[in-house]
Amino acid sequence: MGVPKFYRWISERYPCLSEVVKEHQIPEFDNLYLDMNGIIHQCSHPNDEDVHFRISEEKIFADIFHYLEVLFRIIKPRKVFFMAVDGVAPRAKMNQQRGRRFRSAKEAEEKIKKALEKGEVLPTEARFDSNCITPGTDFMARLQEQLKYFVHNKLSTDKAWQGVNVYLSGHETPGEGEHKIMEFIRSETTKPGHNPNTRHCLYGLDADLIMLGLTSHEPHFSLLREEVRFGGKKSQKRITAPEETTFHLLHLSLMREYIDYEFSELRNKISFEYNLERIIDDWVLMGFLVGNDFIPHLPHLHINHDALPLLYRTYISVLPSLGGYLNENGHLNLANFEKYLEKLSEFDREHFSEVFVDLKWFESKVGNKYLNEAAGLAAEEAGVKDMKKSKSADDSLCLAALDGVGDSHKEDGEDDDMFETEFRQYKRTYYMTKMGVEVVSDEFLANQAKCYVEGIQWILHYYYHGVQSWSWYYPYHYAPFLSDVRNISSLMLAFDLGKPFMPFQQLLGVLPSASKDLLPQCYQHLMTSPGSPIVEYYPQDFKTDLNGKQQEWEAVVLIPFIDEKCLLAAMEPYTPKLTPSEKARNRHTECAVYCFDKELDYVYNSPLPQLFPNIVHCRVRQTPIPMDAWRVSLDHVGHRVDRGPLYFCGFPTLQHIRHKFYKKKTGVMVFQQSSRGENMILEILASQELEQVEDVAALVLGKSLFVNWPHLMEARVVAVSDGETKFSLDEPSQVLYLGDTPPPTKVTRLTDKEQKEWYAALFIHIFKRKGIVINETDVVVYGQLLTGRKYVIGQSGKVHLEKQFAKQVLPFPFQTIVKDIKAFDSSLAHFKTLEELFPPGTVVFMVGNPYYGAMGDVQDSSDVISEGRVRVVFSVPCEPQLDALIQNQHKYSVKYSPGYVLASRLGVTSYLVSRFSGSIFIGRGSKKNPHGEQKANVGLNLKFNKKNEEVPGYTKRTEKEWLYSAAVEELLAEYLERFSELFDFVARNNHDDVFYEDDIWPREDENGAEKVQEIQGWLKNHPVSSSSRASCDLQILDTGIVEKIEEELEKTKAKKMNKKVRVTVKPHLLFRVCVCQCIYPDAEYHLFDRVVNVRESFSVPLGLRGTIIGIKGGKSVNPTVSSAPNQYIRIISEGSCYIKTGVMTAKKNILSSQK
Repeated sequence: MGVPKFYRWISERYPCLSEVVKEHQIPEFDNLYLDMNGIIHQCSHPNDEDVHFRISEEKIFADIFHYLEVLFRIIKPRKVFFMAVDGVAPRAKMNQQRGRRFRSAKEAEEKIKKALEKGEVLPTEARFDSNCITPGTDFMARLQEQLKYFVHNKLSTDKAWQGVNVYLSGHETPGEGEHKIMEFIRSETTKPGHNPNTRHCLYGLDADLIMLGLTSHEPHFSLLREEVRFGGKKSQKRITAPEETTFHLLHLSLMREYIDYEFSELRNKISFEYNLERIIDDWVLMGFLVGNDFIPHLPHLHINHDALPLLYRTYISVLPSLGGYLNENGHLNLANFEKYLEKLSEFDREHFSEVFVDLKWFESKVGNKYLNEAAGLAAEEAGVKDMKKSKSADDSLCLAALDGVGDSHKEDGEDDDMFETEFRQYKRTYYMTKMGVEVVSDEFLANQAKCYVEGIQWILHYYYHGVQSWSWYYPYHYAPFLSDVRNISSLMLAFDLGKPFMPFQQLLGVLPSASKDLLPQCYQHLMTSPGSPIVEYYPQDFKTDLNGKQQEWEAVVLIPFIDEKCLLAAMEPYTPKLTPSEKARNRHTECAVYCFDKELDYVYNSPLPQLFPNIVHCRVRQTPIPMDAWRVSLDHVGHRVDRGPLYFCGFPTLQHIRHKFYKKKTGVMVFQQSSRGENMILEILASQELEQVEDVAALVLGKSLFVNWPHLMEARVVAVSDGETKFSLDEPSQVLYLGDTPPPTKVTRLTDKEQKEWYAALFIHIFKRKGIVINETDVVVYGQLLTGRKYVIGQSGKVHLEKQFAKQVLPFPFQTIVKDIKAFDSSLAHFKTLEELFPPGTVVFMVGNPYYGAMGDVQDSSDVISEGRVRVVFSVPCEPQLDALIQNQHKYSVKYSPGYVLASRLGVTSYLVSRFSGSIFIGRGSKKNPHGEQKANVGLNLKFNKKNEEVPGYTKRTEKEWLYSAAVEELLAEYLERFSELFDFVARNNHDDVFYEDDIWPREDENGAEKVQEIQGWLKNHPVSSSSRASCDLQILDTGIVEKIEEELEKTKAKKMNKKVRVTVKPHLLFRVCVCQCIYPDAEYHLFDRVVNVRESFSVPLGLRGTIIGIKGGKSVNPTVSSAPNQYIRIISEGSCYIKTGVMTAKKNILSSQK
């Protein structure tokens, strides 16, 4: 469901809501839920702006599998992994789906038409039609079989999955994905044995997941989603590789506390109990009033025009007089809701009063004759007025003065009567023009009110109790005015449950005729044949109405609502013509749960054996779940157990530090621009005791505490400073000093530069990004963040889990640190003896010579364990010989030359090489008479200075200059030959940033616009247009070298010379594969290094070896929470039956296989 602009607004108002995901700092989650449709769309059509983009179905499936693996690996659910694909939706949702699919088909058609008009040559293969991501299509049926294969494969082969119950609710199971997930959660919470501290993570892109999560009233609930970037170019390529994607966790634990702060003044105003759970329920209800997927937004009530603060202020003013809440566990209190809407309806009059001022000014100019007509036009154009926000203050004063001159003889009472008359006419015109009614009668308005309130109640049931009617829908494209939703307290609202559409019925209900090929053959003519009884529902062209919105995707799609009876009657004669495979697709089936069962052993055949092999030893048990198994009664109440003093690591809270809160416009920058609305500011209160740096140093040096409030992270304190003096640990180890004995300390003086910079960036970030005011601070604490744990064996053979901290030292204001809190003890396995740590069958890796990096299995060690040794059988592989290749790599590398060398060969200046390899902007018209602001980029786009990006194989950036390959020289030579006049013009006008069509091609027989289109078409069809850019800090081997490495790997595979060795080893030379263990996070890697995967639940098998072909070093942009540099390694990995190029992994997942 979309609530336009809601995610951005809520994130900027409450700045601490989200944090960037770092894998070693992810909280433990019991359950991970995936709203799958976002993943399917992302992996199948990542860039709808590129009409040249093509992708195979096999590639889509492989990318979806990879995305799922990465999400599982990031979150590591302990109990439940739930994948939910959208099934047939309720009729209320289908109307929105229908509009969205009609619009996407029309937009795709228009983009293709524009590309052809520009002379672009499109690929001959059919483009991927995203409308096929609808229940019942061939594509979805094949995807379902692939997902079942994926689940069976992961459970059978990946130990990290084998303790988890995996639920797959596919497209054949009715219901939207996120609502099927919520049905499961609601059902689980009603069970007697439900653990109230269950930790939930829900992945999805829809903003309404915030509301859905809050309706559960579960205390530990987070949302995982990709980073959202606002204000960027629409055509910018979306990152699809999950390893390169920045993920955010949005914490509903903080959302609950922010909502509490938002309405805190009610505590002393209401006569009944202040109940945060009920406040949250009402907050969810208010969110529905700004629009959603089931009913349209109320007139002129838009999020970006401060609609939500208006709803909140109205709620605070009216609730004390109600005697209770609006939303009672999903049941609408009609009497209270009517009073709330009555107060809120004052907005209608306030909004019209702005219009009325304009109308009175208009009347003074043209007379009363045209006033009613002007009111009608104002109703139609009010959306535009919303966007332009009426007049400036000066204009308003002028209008007031004009009114005084023109109407000074009128009485106030006449003004009031006139206002009411015109207000009614204004609304009447809205209904007549928007809804097409001829007479706006009392009966019509009463029906409008009933339909709207009925819609609100249907949505509440949907969120709190599940679908209460599959057939109900809101029958209008527009909502009524607030002031017309009256006399609702006595309404009787009842719903008939009915049945969901069958998949093919929904397909005909939501698809446009442009996507008719997605239907069975026997139904396709119903969309296009002039004699079809339902052809009117599939218009070839249609209008859209922004209705006060700003973006085209927010516009109302004005297509007719389908008559269900007509649809089903039209389909009935042709249903018997369905083929057996089509009949198999046209059904509802139950969800299933899959789990590992070591007693089972059977072959699971791959549905795509040419890409994915059969599972020879499948050990998965599948259990179907009846479709109504998770349905709860209408009496269901969402309870919540108080969090209490126990802190669950990774689930932030605003507790623990004394602070006050208030709303203020401070321009907090959560996204790429400063926010415009109010932000909830958290101001830390000063300590009652003045802290001396010496005392703080004695208290915290060498100890573990929590930093980065409210997103608390554990850190080891290594220094303390007051800006002049710095107390530091005088020892290199990472030992924690737990007792009263002070650690060895050294005292130094800060330099003048350090004194100026010691807090500036830190304080600016805390306020500018998080909205936290810390005021003056006397002390800054320097700490190393916790990165993981590892098992350490003591001299007596005892085993303990030792915390590992990053090498990087980060500063934190002392008033933002938290100490002495009780944290929930992780349920990670704690081994106490060597026998427990290394039982027979345990997979280990050697971290000592002579078999460094070899994988082995622990054997029975009972006869040597007492001596502190472990018996292991290692598999020692034959390694490829890369030394000669490393020495001769220059023979296969791309040769790069400075710009002046290319310029000399081409006979042009270095300036032209530099300009044309980057961006060249051409505007319409001439420099003296430009036509609009639209500009075309006709540069090669091979270098990006501001973003520090290059295009491998074409450009390379050094510290001093840009270098270019022979491919760039060839490309520039062809460009110069084709369009020499452009080069000549740019050379003569080398001081200009923008060039103009009519200046470059001034002759009457020359058409500059056509020339620009010709250049763009040539560039678009050249292979360089599809080349990927990369960060200039990326170290990567050229394609020629990678091909030589692959040849060496093939030679090594042919030898098959792996050998087994049986040895007894000291335990400190063994690395046990374990979730909690970290493996040398500070290790350094280089190109050509041989490495081995030491993590389960990865995109390649445990123990698989590879060669590093790329190293991407990235540093966090956040100066207060960056850990060690985020370094990703690109590897060629080789298995027994394949070589996989370009696997990306973090350093912590690999171990060098040579030392």
